[in-house]
Amino acid sequence: MFAEQPRTVDVVVVGGGPAGSAAALTLRRHGGHSVMLLEQREYAREKVGETLSPSVLPLLDYLGVGEHFRQAGFSPSFAFTAAWGDSEVRARDFLFTGRGHGWHLDRTRFDAGLANAARSMGAQLLTGVRVREVVREGDTWRLRVDGLEGAPEVHCRYLIDATGRSAWLARAIGASRLQQDRLVGISAYYAASASVVEGCSLVEAVASGWWYSAPVPDGRLISVLMTDADLLQASHDDREYFWSTALAQAPNTRARLGERPMAGNLRVWPAHSQHLEPCCGSGWAAAGDAVAAFDPLSSMGIGYALSTGIQSARLAAISLADTSHEAEQCQAYRNDIQRHVMEYQALKRGYYKVESRYADQPFWKRRHVA
Repeated sequence: MFAEQPRTVDVVVVGGGPAGSAAALTLRRHGGHSVMLLEQREYAREKVGETLSPSVLPLLDYLGVGEHFRQAGFSPSFAFTAAWGDSEVRARDFLFTGRGHGWHLDRTRFDAGLANAARSMGAQLLTGVRVREVVREGDTWRLRVDGLEGAPEVHCRYLIDATGRSAWLARAIGASRLQQDRLVGISAYYAASASVVEGCSLVEAVASGWWYSAPVPDGRLISVLMTDADLLQASHDDREYFWSTALAQAPNTRARLGERPMAGNLRVWPAHSQHLEPCCGSGWAAAGDAVAAFDPLSSMGIGYALSTGIQSARLAAISLADTSHEAEQCQAYRNDIQRHVMEYQALKRGYYKVESRYADQPFWKRRHVA
């Protein structure tokens, strides 16, 4: 049974990453709606960082946090470099875009900064909480939330799922995830060193997948091997053996790591491509990785999370103002997501076909025939 005297807000956003925070910021800054932002963690666990393109700045400006981001002191990234298609490392300079340099992010600090900005604009930010039950009654959603002080029940008129690739909130109300591959990332940090590392990301293809490495703000290096989950499991269940074998095939990545010792253990995390069907409905919408998740090679992570967070908030505002227009706008959102997914799939095929040296290997063969 639900407790009495529930908390009531216009919109509940579940998931406090970039997509969820962007939705909360949009609703507060551009609509003045009451918002509760629920995040299961405490913004303390280290997350694998990524390089942020300067093209994301207009979105941060729209959310009212652009200047704060510029002053946050994240390390600049001036280029992407890649050994892809052959062994030669080639660079693509951010400066040629006319938008300046990019940034190597401390993801924990970046995510916490967005969430705290939403709180400063009036959103209720609650961390360390978990939604256990969601029920629709008429035009009201009833959520049971573990970790809330006082009554564990929350009522709202609109729900936004920003729970990442799990999309568990949308799945709980009937949506399905359509997964396209089995990509995972195996990541490790390497200790800070006196040796100088270029302020750019490096991508390098190997037989079992591809490597990504970049400096992080505290002087360490992050190195990630992207491969397929079943290939990793087939390697005698020995991640370190799989890692060292793949690293031996990557001379550019190996040279960049040099003699730095590994700082901490290897960590495996999901990186598969997927999209949600449907991605919205009466009284709800999904955003970020919950609505569509892409191969990290596409560099669509944070930018797409912010964009879909903003779009989902606009859907919520339309629904709250006049439900007669909700179905039309929801269909437009679905069409937009479907178009992006189809464009991404075509680009992804193109990216992977450039690398033909390992065409007979399972990882690459799957992507060449997809």
